[in-house]
Amino acid sequence: MKKTDKDAAFFRKIFLFQTLEDREIEEVLDRTSPREFPAGSEIIREGEPGDSMYIMISGEVEITKQLTLVLDKDTPKERVMIRLKADDGVYFGEMSLLEQDTRSATVTALTDCQLLELNHQDFLELIRHHPIMGVKLLLHLAQLLSRHLRKTNQDVVKLTTALAISLGG
Repeated sequence: MKKTDKDAAFFRKIFLFQTLEDREIEEVLDRTSPREFPAGSEIIREGEPGDSMYIMISGEVEITKQLTLVLDKDTPKERVMIRLKADDGVYFGEMSLLEQDTRSATVTALTDCQLLELNHQDFLELIRHHPIMGVKLLLHLAQLLSRHLRKTNQDVVKLTTALAISLGG
C-alpha cells in the first residue's frame, strides 16, 4: 500500500471499501493525498465549501453541528454529534464526492490526526476509469446516504411528536 503502512484489512473496515478487492483499494489510495492535522485544529468547517472526503489513518476527531435555534446566551451554539477514532474505520466528508456543496458539520482533531484526502475530481476520474469499482463505491455511498436519510426521518418524527406533546399537554 502506498502513502500508509496500513494494509487492506484496515481499509476494509471502512464501509465504503468493504467490497473492494485489494487492487481496487490500492487504486483509491493512489488518488489520495496524505494530510496531517495537529490536535485542536479544524479539519473541515460547517458552511464552508467542500470538495473532498477524508479517510482517518490515525487519531480521533469530534464532529459538531451548529444549532440553528439559540434561545439565550447560555445556550451552546454548537452541539457535539459524535467522536470518532481511526481504528473504527472512519471517513467523513463523503457527500463532497457526489456534489460540491457546503459542509454539513465541523470536524475538529482531538488528537494529532493523519488522514488521506480524496477530492471530488479524483473520485470522478477514478470511477470513470474503473467503472466496476465505481459502481461498488457509488452503491455504498447511496446506501450510506439512504441510512442517513432514514435516521433523519426518524429523528424528525420524534421531534415532531415531542413538540406536539409539549404544546398539547
